[in-house]
Amino acid sequence: MRWVGCAVAAIVVAMGWGNSGSAAPATATIGLVAGVDASADQQPVLAEIIAEVDRRMQAEPDPVEKAFLSQLSGHYREFDAAPHWTSATGLTPAGQNLFEELSKADQYGLDPNQFQLPALPVSAASLAARATAEVDLSVSAVRYAWHARGGRVDGRQLSRWIDASPQTLYAGDVFRAIAAKGGDPVSGLRSFHPTQPQFERLRQAYLAARGDVAAQPLPLLAPGTRIDPGQRHPDVPLIRQRLGLEVSDDADLLDRTLMRRIRSHVDNAGYESKRYVDDGVREILNRTTPPSRVANRATLDKYLVNLERWRTMPDNMGQLYIWNNLPEFQTRVVKGGEVIHQERIIIGKPNTQTPVFSDEMNHVIFQPEWGVPESIKLRQILPHMRGGDFGVLARRGMQIRDGKRVINPARIKWSKVDIRNIPIIQGAGPGNPLGRLKFMFPNHHDVYMHDTNDKHLFNSSERTFSHGCIRVRNPDRFAEVILGEMEGWSSEDVARQLKVKASTRIDLKAHLPVHNTYLTMWANPDGTVVQFKDIYSHDKRYADALSGKSIKLIASRDPALVLKKQNDELRKGLAAIYKPKPKPKPKPAFAAFGAPPQPWFKSSLGKPIKPAAPPPRLLYFQQW
Repeated sequence: MRWVGCAVAAIVVAMGWGNSGSAAPATATIGLVAGVDASADQQPVLAEIIAEVDRRMQAEPDPVEKAFLSQLSGHYREFDAAPHWTSATGLTPAGQNLFEELSKADQYGLDPNQFQLPALPVSAASLAARATAEVDLSVSAVRYAWHARGGRVDGRQLSRWIDASPQTLYAGDVFRAIAAKGGDPVSGLRSFHPTQPQFERLRQAYLAARGDVAAQPLPLLAPGTRIDPGQRHPDVPLIRQRLGLEVSDDADLLDRTLMRRIRSHVDNAGYESKRYVDDGVREILNRTTPPSRVANRATLDKYLVNLERWRTMPDNMGQLYIWNNLPEFQTRVVKGGEVIHQERIIIGKPNTQTPVFSDEMNHVIFQPEWGVPESIKLRQILPHMRGGDFGVLARRGMQIRDGKRVINPARIKWSKVDIRNIPIIQGAGPGNPLGRLKFMFPNHHDVYMHDTNDKHLFNSSERTFSHGCIRVRNPDRFAEVILGEMEGWSSEDVARQLKVKASTRIDLKAHLPVHNTYLTMWANPDGTVVQFKDIYSHDKRYADALSGKSIKLIASRDPALVLKKQNDELRKGLAAIYKPKPKPKPKPAFAAFGAPPQPWFKSSLGKPIKPAAPPPRLLYFQQW
């Protein structure tokens, strides 16, 4: 259809729409230099560029890279196509800027070795060399944008408990972004990085940890109250930094280990040590210059892994949303970028992990009933039923229900019935593991947030006790915040509804985004970085994948596969136990007459011989 474009261009010129006094229309598809047609002298190099792209596309085994090359092939076949990065004299200024930006991609947590950079200087006399340099830079620009969107690692391939995938990207998106920035490839490519402020703060902290930028001076400790060991105080994180210690979980706690470090530092400075922190100790610490050291490889990898996670998170997390950061064991309700509620949570055990994903909450249940999951039926209830201990359900406040009818477990033949098909329900009440509130955001993991009766577990610093769902320490207040923001409820409305004994579902008028994240590093505005323990070993999985290790090998060590294998083996065992007996085959029609028909009963053609009709009976006068 190239001749159609030429005809349209001829009509435009003939009617005077394309004179020099009028503004050239912007071309969103190409866009680096608007309104530039491919002149005759560009046709040979364009043909060489297209041939180079097609050659690489035929040899490319990766389906994603192959798709990008296919899109680039169509891009350079447009009627107004022209080389973007090379000219008759070598690299263009835009090409030189793109080359330099790709060379320092590590400043944004990417790997410069992943990009194909042409050898400089580019031989302008050789069309083949010029085409190779053009394609190298275009492919690398698209790949840079793809990696900035999380294309290096697909979390879904590492673990069944990670639903974090790269964001969609097309090659044309890259050229449109560059055109939107006035043809500047540097600004265009950087626009594909996450826009959340936390990404940029974490990136700056990463550069400081590498030693690329000078560390910012720490603020001084202001006079304040006395701090004794075991107490929490806002000055404790700054004390840790001044001593060159990492700020981790419970950063504001003055524990005994930190107190010993403070006393040792005061002794080495020539002063009398104390068993507490007062203004005198603060003054000594203010004279301390924190030790300058470059982070080790493991810490730098942790920065890169957390930068990578931000690439796959939604660009817009919502005006109002729930944020559950699993390694931190904290839930937050965020409105307009400000945290309006924060509380402790309990998450899944390492072998029954809480998955990483985003979804939307659509209803809240007061006094919820609990449908016993399949795993508990098989492992905890079935052995009792087979042993004749039918009272186990009553002791746990459970019932077998068929609609509204309650069925006595003693009337069921457990040797012949598959317990997975038996609806076992635990009603609302003090023994219900879901407590008094349940917050639903339906998902294929069957995970939700709820109350719990085991409040003492929230006192632990590492709270991995559930089977995958998220338990909230103060669900009443959590419901007040959610229903207050979404439905206009007051705290009195929530308290009144909690007094109702019957299970009640409250549908939200609008869906509320819920984000389960796995961030093990957090950079504060003052430059301090808080680290959290890699409880599920997801950091190691991502770090191994970024270093080039086999994705298949990493995925084979996923504990979710071990759990799936155990459940599959249990299901197979039950299927063998509850295998239905084969129905008896129907007896043939001739079985009622004894033995099967003899061969003489059939004709040579295989059809039964019809018996001859009996002769008619003659009257007495017809017999002579």
